[in-house]
Amino acid sequence: MNLLIASLLVLIAAVLYTQYLNRIEYAPTSTTPSEYLTSIDPTHPWFNSTSQALSDLQKMTPDDKHAIIMGSGYGFGPCLGNVAPLPHLGFNGLCLQDAPMGVRAVANVTAFPSGLNLAATFDRDLMRQYGEAMGSEFRELGVNIHLGPMINLMRAPAAGRNWEGPGADPFLAAISSAQIVKGVQSQGVIATAKHWIANEQETYRSTSSSNLDEKTLMEVYMLPFEHCIEAGVGAIMCGYNKLNQKYSCADHESVDRILRAPELDFRGIIMTDWYAQYSFKAADLIMPGIYPLLPAPWWKLGNLLSRIPLLGSSWWGQPFEQIPEARLDEMVVRILSTMYQFGQNDKFPKVGFNSFKDVRPKNEYNYDYRFKRNAEVARKVAAASTVIVRNEGGVLPLKNELGLKVAIVGEDARAPRVLNEFELQANNDGTLAQGWGSGTADYPYLISPVEGISKRGEKLSVLTSFDNKNISAAVEASTAADVALVFANANSGEFIAAVEGQYGDRNDLKLWRDADKLIEAVAAVNKKTIVVIHSVGPVEMPWFNHPNIVGIVYAMLPGQESGSALADILFGDINPSGRLPFTVLKDRSDYPADVVYKSNDWTPQINYTEGLYLDYRHADKAGLTPLVPFGHGLSYTKFSYSNLIVSPVRSEAFSDLSISLKLANVGDVAGHEVVQLYIAFPEAAQEPPKILKGFEKVFVDVEQETTVTFQLSRKDLRVWGKEGWENVEGEYGVLVGGSSRDIRLEAKFSWGV
Repeated sequence: MNLLIASLLVLIAAVLYTQYLNRIEYAPTSTTPSEYLTSIDPTHPWFNSTSQALSDLQKMTPDDKHAIIMGSGYGFGPCLGNVAPLPHLGFNGLCLQDAPMGVRAVANVTAFPSGLNLAATFDRDLMRQYGEAMGSEFRELGVNIHLGPMINLMRAPAAGRNWEGPGADPFLAAISSAQIVKGVQSQGVIATAKHWIANEQETYRSTSSSNLDEKTLMEVYMLPFEHCIEAGVGAIMCGYNKLNQKYSCADHESVDRILRAPELDFRGIIMTDWYAQYSFKAADLIMPGIYPLLPAPWWKLGNLLSRIPLLGSSWWGQPFEQIPEARLDEMVVRILSTMYQFGQNDKFPKVGFNSFKDVRPKNEYNYDYRFKRNAEVARKVAAASTVIVRNEGGVLPLKNELGLKVAIVGEDARAPRVLNEFELQANNDGTLAQGWGSGTADYPYLISPVEGISKRGEKLSVLTSFDNKNISAAVEASTAADVALVFANANSGEFIAAVEGQYGDRNDLKLWRDADKLIEAVAAVNKKTIVVIHSVGPVEMPWFNHPNIVGIVYAMLPGQESGSALADILFGDINPSGRLPFTVLKDRSDYPADVVYKSNDWTPQINYTEGLYLDYRHADKAGLTPLVPFGHGLSYTKFSYSNLIVSPVRSEAFSDLSISLKLANVGDVAGHEVVQLYIAFPEAAQEPPKILKGFEKVFVDVEQETTVTFQLSRKDLRVWGKEGWENVEGEYGVLVGGSSRDIRLEAKFSWGV
C-alpha cells in the first residue's frame, strides 16, 4: 500500500512539474490584433472576406466566439474534427477531415498515391491535377477543411511519416506542396499545411524539442510553408513538438515573427493538431477543444474546472477570460474570413458521411465507386512516379509475347487477404500501396502487381510464388522463367498504431519479411532478375551489385492503381519519367540524421546538427557515392543537353536571371526528361556545394529538340544572414542535368558585383 501511495505521489508530482515546464505566457503583443485586422488594405485579396467576418463579429456574444474557436474531435460529430454550427448567425459549422492520400474514414473514396510519389513525378501540372481531384472529393462530401498536405521533410530516412510528405529537398517540397494547395482550394476546400514546424519524427513527437539554428529554420524547413502561404493556403496546423524548447502552437513569438509578419502576412487559420499543447496567443482554432460539443452549461463547467491551479489547466485548457478581447476577436475573424475567402458560406455541400457510424465494408472491391472519375488521375500519378533505377541490357520494357515466361515472386506482388482489414491501414499484408496512420484512406479496390501484369501481359506465361519464406518455391519459379520479377516492401506510419513491432518510425532501413534473402536467392538462378520496391523511403540494398539483377524499380506507395500503373511502365505503354525525391545511401550510418529513439530527458532533445546538409547536400559535402542519387530515374529513350546560357534580365547588380539550354531526344521513343537546375553559391554565402533551385518536366518527341528556360529571381537566390535575408555577391555556378549526380552542363557567372 505504501508503495502504491508513493507511486501515485510521484506520478502527481511528475504531472505538476511537466505542467510547470510547459506553462504558457499570455502577454499581449505591441500591436493589438484589432489594429491588425482593421488596417487591412482595400486592395488586399482577403479584404472582402475579412470585412464580412468583422461585420459578423458585431453580432456575436462571448459564448458564440468561444464556440467557434473550440472545435471537437472524435465522436462529437460526423467528421474527425468539427466546429459546432451557430444557426442564429447563419454559421453552418466546419467539418475537418484527413488525409493526404484521400478522405479518411469514409468508404468508396479514391486512395491516391502518396505525397512522396507525387513529389517523384517532378510534374507541376500533375501535382495540381492531384490536388484538384482530391479537393473535389472532399467538397462533394461536405468537408470544409482538408487536413493536408503534409509538408514535413525527409530529414531522417527512418521517420515514420516520410511517405506522406514531399521528400528530402526543400525546393521540391515547396513546389509540390504549393501545387496541391492550389488544386485543393480550386474546389472551394480549405487546405492545411502541416505540421508547423521541424516535426520530422514520430518517436517522442509530443514531448521532444527540435533544436535548430535560424538559418536552417528559414532556408530549409520554412520554405515549403512559405510557398504554401504564397499559394494562398487557408490553414496551417501546428505539430506536437517543441521548436527550440517552446511548443510550436504555444510559441506566439515565432508565429507572429514568421507566419503573421508583413512579408508573408498569413491571414488564415492556425490550428492545433489534435490535443496538442497550445497558447491562445498563437493558435486560432483549438482542435479538438477541451470542451465537448454539448450545450451550455456543460462546456462552462470545463471553463470552471480550468481554474483549478496547475492540474486544472493541464486537462481543461486556459479559462476563456484569460484571452484578451482583441485576441479573441482576431481568432474568430481568422476562422470566419477563411471560410468566406473560399466561398463556403454560399451553397457549400452538407456533410455526407459519418466517420463513426457509417459501415465501411471490408474486402469489398468496388470498381464502380462514387469517385471513379478520379481513378485516372490516381493511375497517372502512380505511373509518373515510378522510378526506373536500373535497366541493363534493355530488359525493360517487357514484351508481351507468347512463350515468354515471367516469374512474379514475393508477398508484395499479391493482393491483401482482406482489403481494408485494419483501421488506419495498420498492417502489411500483400502489396504495400500506402503506409499507416491518419494519412491513409480506405481502398475502393486495390490492383495488385500480379493482377496488373497478368492482365496487361495476357500472352505471357506467368509463374508465381508469394511466400517469402518458401525460398525453394521462389527458386523453382525463377529457374523456369525467362525474366524474374521480385517484389519487396518496407512500411512505416504514425505513432498512433504499431505494425510488427514498429511504432511509427522504422526500426531499421531493411526490406521487410526477409526480402533480401528472397532477392538474393532469385538472382542466383535467373540472369534477368528485376527487383520492384514498394517503400516509404530509402532502403538498404545489400544485393545492389549482384550481376544478375539487371533491373530495379522504385514504385514507393502508388495507391489503389498500383498494379495497373506498374504494368503501364513495365510494358512501355508509358515511358517512365519518375525521379527519386530522396537519396539512397549504402548504409544507415551514412545519412546525416537519424531518429532519436531513446532519451532520459523530460524533454527529449532532437538536435538538427546537420543544419542545411540534408540528403544529397550531405552526400556532396561528405564525398559519399550514393547507391541511387536524388533526382535519378531512367527513361526508355535518351536525351542530350547543350548550349547553356546564363543572362541577367536587367542591368543591375542583383538582377533576376534567365537560364536556358537545348534539350534533344536522341533515342527511339518519345518521352519526358526532368531537367534539374542546381546552383553553387559563393563561399561567403555558407551554403552546401549545390542546391536544387529549379526543375522542368519536358516532353520531347524522337529526333526533336526544344529550349528549356528557367527564371531565377533575387528572392530565389537569397540566403539567411546575421541580419535576415540577404543576397551575397560573388561567383556562382549553374549546374544542369538529370539528377544531383548526373550533371550535363555547367557555367559560372558573377552576380551582385
